[in-house]
Amino acid sequence: MKEIDLPRIQRSFFSKHWSWQIGESDPCEKTAGAELARRLPHIEPESWGLRFALGGAYVAGRPAAYETPVEPPCRIEYYEPLFDPSHADTFYPQFDPGMVIVEDGDIGVAYKPPGLPSTPARDQQRFHMQGFLEAHFQAPIHLPSRLDTGVAGLLIFSRSMRGNRWCQKAQERRLVEKTYLCEVSGSLESDCIDVARRLCRDERHPVLRRTVDVGGEEALTKLCVLGRRQGQSRSLVQARPITGRTHQIRVHCAAEGVPIVGDPLYGGADGPELRLVSYAISFFHPFQQRQLRIEVPDALRAPWLKEVEQELGPVVLRKL
Repeated sequence: MKEIDLPRIQRSFFSKHWSWQIGESDPCEKTAGAELARRLPHIEPESWGLRFALGGAYVAGRPAAYETPVEPPCRIEYYEPLFDPSHADTFYPQFDPGMVIVEDGDIGVAYKPPGLPSTPARDQQRFHMQGFLEAHFQAPIHLPSRLDTGVAGLLIFSRSMRGNRWCQKAQERRLVEKTYLCEVSGSLESDCIDVARRLCRDERHPVLRRTVDVGGEEALTKLCVLGRRQGQSRSLVQARPITGRTHQIRVHCAAEGVPIVGDPLYGGADGPELRLVSYAISFFHPFQQRQLRIEVPDALRAPWLKEVEQELGPVVLRKL
């Protein structure tokens, strides 16, 4: 089993997780805020208001406010941001209406910037794509699938009950074709391959996945080299996940010896960002009765992808 770079993985997180089990006879304060302030004296007391507003504190597994009672026996947890919580507005990407690519009242497609969770996260619940869309439309939004926080690109969403039902069915029946682009170190031995490697949780760290020969979940990814960068030993790869497992493309690329650039979890070359983007979505619109195919607009393409296109030319997807 390949060794993992645990320090590098820890540096890639946005927060540090603290957790304590409080027994009935253990001393503790009456409220979550007072108890966390007692247990984490390195944190400035006056910052707890901002920290609780951001989210990330839990008592007995439920989100907690500063005044939430602590009633042993129970577990208290806190996800301490690795950035100044007063700068959260600039740490996380901001929403722009131009990120909504198409939308008709039932189904839409939006662009999620890298570094933004798709939905409320355990370590903070203020900044996420679902919340941004709900604020934009002033209505509930349903996301049938998510993108990893570090992954940029297109997400399908729904706004109506019939849209919700169709999106859920489409997710279960794989009716939406998703195409990703990534820059990897090295190159595949063949221009196009099918990677059928089963995936399971990696016991060495709770966020990691790994390939297994037996057990786990079936996972299939189609990979195709679109171009090779001269002098950099890197390739632009098109990836189509047939199944939708956690970290599937990232693990499959690493398993084939071509880890994605900027991926700290699976041995990717160092970089300021994860060079993986949900680039295109295609599906048959059930209410408009027509085929839709959406790509990331030029204005929203990541700088790394523009850099690659300057060398290799405009992206031309292949049918996988």
